[in-house]
Amino acid sequence: MQEKHMVVFVEQTVMDDPLLLSNASFTMVQDRLMTFRDGKDDLTDKIDFIICLGGDGTLLYASLLFQVLLKFERFLQQSVPPVMAFHLGSLGFLTPFEFENFQEQVTNVLEGHAALTLRSRLRCIIVRKNEETSKSSKAPTNLLVLNEVVIDRGPSPYLSNIDLFLDGKHITSVQGDGLIVSTPTGSTAYAVAAGASMIHPSVPAIMVTPICPHSLSFRPIVVPAGVELKISVSPDSRNTSWVSFDGRNRQELLHGD
Repeated sequence: MQEKHMVVFVEQTVMDDPLLLSNASFTMVQDRLMTFRDGKDDLTDKIDFIICLGGDGTLLYASLLFQVLLKFERFLQQSVPPVMAFHLGSLGFLTPFEFENFQEQVTNVLEGHAALTLRSRLRCIIVRKNEETSKSSKAPTNLLVLNEVVIDRGPSPYLSNIDLFLDGKHITSVQGDGLIVSTPTGSTAYAVAAGASMIHPSVPAIMVTPICPHSLSFRPIVVPAGVELKISVSPDSRNTSWVSFDGRNRQELLHGD
């Protein structure tokens, strides 16, 4: 920290970990660390480089920390700083670095001896039917996801009935357990387990994958990255649906949402 003249931020929950507090090496640097709290502290323009210790879920969580901000009545999209992810979890598809020689690897990256892979995210907006008709002043849910958006039937025993629109044109109605909309990064996660193909991270595309469709004709499809996809719970659906963003912020979608 002193040699590289770095200001290091860690999450407040990490600072409260009893195992760390009992570690003598940690107490020596504890007072030099800055803290932040998820959802409460603004990290805009404060972070230049991220080090993740964990699995793919830790990396997805780091991505979710940098979201769309509402400033001066305008939505500003935050980009995620470069991430160096060390594999310490159960799944490490997105975490290529091994922890054994972490000091050497971090030094190499800080000195510029590393390649950078750019990955796209999906901007997701939830528009409620009642808010659309009442023209509510409340800002809609607006999130950026690195892996995928999943719309499923939740706890209901009935099939989901979801209308899919592409740039305003109705493409199909999906009957099944749900629908996965994924980035190229997310195409190697839930989507590939549901039968989709894997897409290279540098390909500008969006993968749309049905989950157990009640049809032989609807297979996974790839659309250009610049299109607008609209997914709505059909008025004819026997039940509501549920949506999650990179496995978080799960909430119910009513008819017409």
